[in-house]
Amino acid sequence: MNNQDIEKIINKLIEEIVSAEKAYYVENRPIMSDGEFDNKMKELKKLELDNPQFISHISPTQRVSGTPDSAFESVKHMQRMYSLDNAESGEDLAKWVERMSKITDSKIFPISVEPKIDGLAVSLIYKDGDLIRGLTRGDGITGEDVTHNIRTIKAVPLRLTGTQKGTVEVRGEVYMPIKSFNDLNTQRKKNQDRLKALQKISKDNLSSEQKEELKKIRTEGVDPFINARNAAAGSLRQKDASLASQRDLLFICYQAIHYDQKHTIESYSKQIEQAKSYGFPVPNNNLVNSVDKMMEHIDEIDKKRDSYSYQIDGVVMKVDTLSTHDKLGYTSKSPRWSIAYKFPAEEQTTKLIDIKLQTGRTGAVTPVAVLEPIEVGGALVSNATLHNPDEVRRKDLRIGDYVIVKRAGDVIPEVVSSIPSRRNGTEKKWTLPKNCPCGDFKIIFTKEEKVPRCSGASSCSIVKKESLLFFGSKKGLDIDGFGQETVELLIEKGILTSIQDIYKITKEDLLSLPLWKEKKADNLIKAINDSKSSESDSLLAALGIRYVGARTSVQLIQSFGSIRQVFEAKKNEIESIHGISSSVSSALVEWSDSKENKKLLDDLEAYGFDIDKKLETKGGKLTGLTFVITGIFPLNSRQDLIDIITENGGAVTTSVSKNTDYLIVGANPGSKLSKAESLGVAKINDEGLLKLI
Repeated sequence: MNNQDIEKIINKLIEEIVSAEKAYYVENRPIMSDGEFDNKMKELKKLELDNPQFISHISPTQRVSGTPDSAFESVKHMQRMYSLDNAESGEDLAKWVERMSKITDSKIFPISVEPKIDGLAVSLIYKDGDLIRGLTRGDGITGEDVTHNIRTIKAVPLRLTGTQKGTVEVRGEVYMPIKSFNDLNTQRKKNQDRLKALQKISKDNLSSEQKEELKKIRTEGVDPFINARNAAAGSLRQKDASLASQRDLLFICYQAIHYDQKHTIESYSKQIEQAKSYGFPVPNNNLVNSVDKMMEHIDEIDKKRDSYSYQIDGVVMKVDTLSTHDKLGYTSKSPRWSIAYKFPAEEQTTKLIDIKLQTGRTGAVTPVAVLEPIEVGGALVSNATLHNPDEVRRKDLRIGDYVIVKRAGDVIPEVVSSIPSRRNGTEKKWTLPKNCPCGDFKIIFTKEEKVPRCSGASSCSIVKKESLLFFGSKKGLDIDGFGQETVELLIEKGILTSIQDIYKITKEDLLSLPLWKEKKADNLIKAINDSKSSESDSLLAALGIRYVGARTSVQLIQSFGSIRQVFEAKKNEIESIHGISSSVSSALVEWSDSKENKKLLDDLEAYGFDIDKKLETKGGKLTGLTFVITGIFPLNSRQDLIDIITENGGAVTTSVSKNTDYLIVGANPGSKLSKAESLGVAKINDEGLLKLI
């Protein structure tokens, strides 16, 4: 490329990134995914690095993102709020440490490592202990005054604990817990449906109650937020503080600056300890002194990423010694003493090529997005779930659209939204076909749910195949070697038509399949025979009964003792189990009433399954105790608490009842707390749980 072409590309990237920043930070309407934004920024940085003559003072690489909104008063920060430089590998971290070593002539640094919460950076100013101002980061030099909304956040103390003279600036992240974000979007979807219904009524025919409802819906909003960070930003920048107070916003502190007591605290670790004593939630940090140890903690946080109650998008490393911060200083954009290790983007932008149907083991027919392949969350994604036809309509997805795709951990990728501003007029609306993909039956809707189903599910060839695959999958009996290719070959050969047929398969049957050798056949026969000694809850889950997954199967077996007793139980007996719904009991009774299913159980018993087998339980200090968890726990994820309880023999349920032994209470507890108090259930915090064991 010649210089003219390079300059054009740089200018185009600047224009696109600046537009995306304005849409996100100022207008609260993202026009590209985090992944696409990061990729464009990387491309721009590389081009500018290779062609420094084209670096512009207006380039987003030369300043902190965000421009104060004219609707809020702009206030200059007491000290500039920088953004962090990014690392994506251990090699990047090693280079960061090497750069610091050259400046300070020191090779070893105590480094603080902590999760990077994906929220909105803010600055809180306290004068003689009282909160006087709250600012967004804005462009790093000036921010928006959102004090009226900051004051509504329960995790932000209006007065610091203890006697604090002078000025203290507390910096941190405002965020929205994942559950609160999901609840908010659920309500907005309901508002969307209700708004459509009300808009069909003539204005003159609206009752006073309907007019009030319409006003309330428009005030609350109808468009779902893209992610929890976007929801937190939109909530914090409400002009009406009463609306912000209805959103479950939280705050975590990562810096406290004492303008009248400089250098009295020696380390970042001590700084956040002091912030905690003032009444702020602080991150759970660990101190390390090598890149290898940093990577160990990064891997550990990444593994637990899906269990946190809030979204994290990386890990932050900071030199712990504050005097070293002064030596290292800042670049034009970032502190040299800190860096953020970024996890692979969980959201990316790609093109929706087609929408196809997929029939599952229960006969449910689901639309699936066929996408231009894109890497999301560290995996190549070419298909994503669209849940049901209503979701396709609600999100106004059209074939040919650019869409935002999300994938978190091992969760199935989903299409979050379309980007209407990128349409060119060639996109096509999608309508639900009339026939199941099997080609033999019509698609029908039941009165109870919005999910379309195959009208001949009991005879549908796809349902039969999916049921067989599920039976042998990890969610079922985990029969090693019994995968899709093998199942399809066995069906094609006429060897496999039902679950019973799995236990009739012979070595000769397998050797008749293309490319199958003796060892492979022996291994599968052994795996099939081994599956007969599976735990009762695994067999119950493997049967593929609607609404009866792994967790419900454990509950049922624990309550009734064995699979036989589960199927002999009456509907009201099943529903008496805490957490079991009428949908589950109806599905179980319907399944066990079927002659075909009764024969299946008899046959499985004849093949060697013990349907009277009791569930093995581990002893522990919490054996026989039932726990419910409510609130947010900054130092432990909810999954950490669940793991501690179950590993020590206890049980965790989702709602409080007279059978609950302990309610574990965190910050911002919900209605479970008042119910526990009314029932006299014992209350403890996460530290109290640790004392029990």
